[in-house]
Amino acid sequence: MIRFPLVAHGIGGRLDLPVPLTFFAAGAIAVLIITFLALATLWPNPRLQEGPKQQSPGRTFGLGALNILGVLGLLMVVVAGIGTLARGGDELGARNVGPILFWVYFWLVVPFLGAFLGDLYTGINPWRTLSRWLGIGETERGGLKAGLWPATLLLLAVAWFELVYPDSGDPASIAIAAVLFTAFLLIMVGLYGRETALTSFDPFSAYNRLISAISPFGRDAERRLVRRGWLRALIVLPEWPGLAAFAIVMIGTVSFDGLGATPWWEAAMGSFGASTLGRTLLLIAMCLVVGGTYYLACALAVRLGGGARRPAQVAVRFAHTLVPIAFAYAFAHYFTLIIFEGQSIISAASDPFGLGWDLFGTRAYKIDFFLGALPIWYIQVGAIVAGHVAGVVLAHDRALVDFKGAGAVRSQYAMLLLMVLLTSLGLFILAG
Repeated sequence: MIRFPLVAHGIGGRLDLPVPLTFFAAGAIAVLIITFLALATLWPNPRLQEGPKQQSPGRTFGLGALNILGVLGLLMVVVAGIGTLARGGDELGARNVGPILFWVYFWLVVPFLGAFLGDLYTGINPWRTLSRWLGIGETERGGLKAGLWPATLLLLAVAWFELVYPDSGDPASIAIAAVLFTAFLLIMVGLYGRETALTSFDPFSAYNRLISAISPFGRDAERRLVRRGWLRALIVLPEWPGLAAFAIVMIGTVSFDGLGATPWWEAAMGSFGASTLGRTLLLIAMCLVVGGTYYLACALAVRLGGGARRPAQVAVRFAHTLVPIAFAYAFAHYFTLIIFEGQSIISAASDPFGLGWDLFGTRAYKIDFFLGALPIWYIQVGAIVAGHVAGVVLAHDRALVDFKGAGAVRSQYAMLLLMVLLTSLGLFILAG
């Protein structure tokens, strides 16, 4: 977990809950079952498979300001880290602008805003802008069939850096990682072309593309803002190789972070769970457990629903249904970190490089814990339930296409069980 000193990801222990956890779990599961029954009765034909329904386009938005903002942010992260390294350390710790910009705003705020406002990352992506400024990757060379598999492994590497590496909040470590990743990605852009490389080798591009597909807003080919409807862009996501694995890693890494903060997990894992090797193996194991459960649900869906599709094909076809769940997990888990620790940018902006400056008179700003445990809990639970309800709706609509007749509903028994398990896990993590 990122070493921010003041704010934990969750809301505290079970004593903070307004009623026993079993009440919330029962209510959430009841919502999923009622949604499933309502869909089986009232939703007999697919309604979402045609994808976005674009209404009249609005004004055209340029990306120039976002381009500059992204490159400037990357530059500040690198400079802040190098300055820390040159001084032999930084007593400001997480108050250095580097960790705040990277772990809070780049890693969390940008994709979370994208889920509501549409894709922001394409404009902010500093590596896309740098490659364009440098004239690298203008020609797509083709030949890369890896899909999202490289991005999946790199997403797992980012999660390892965040959750396992002991110095993940160290500005110098972040700066070194940023420089190495920049060099790597620009080389890939040069080898394969900009769009191909950013799709396959930039985990942040893939992550933001999936999350922003939830949004009711998007842009057409002329960059005009259009309203396309909630979730509809998820339906038409390309079925890249590795798409299901990427979504699974999204869920598995957040689940590992949440479980790792619970007292029972720490007691059960002991020194093994506190070691770098142990946490690395447990992180991988969590992703494998989530993936194995999902693939088992897909195999059961094939058996119950019939049809000629293989479980591996169903896993790819239904991978988009995991995206709202992954977003819900991340939003619920990191919500408090954003609204509280995100305020640190106010003080860090006055002294971004730890040189004792007070440019805006805000260096002494203290975090305002303006939201109590009870409303936070309801927001987190609401996000978890909403994400799984969205998953149930998407899965039902896709099943009506991939499984015929009564088999469509039968195939979703397995998916409903998967959603129930994931909902229970999410609530247990929040309450732990």
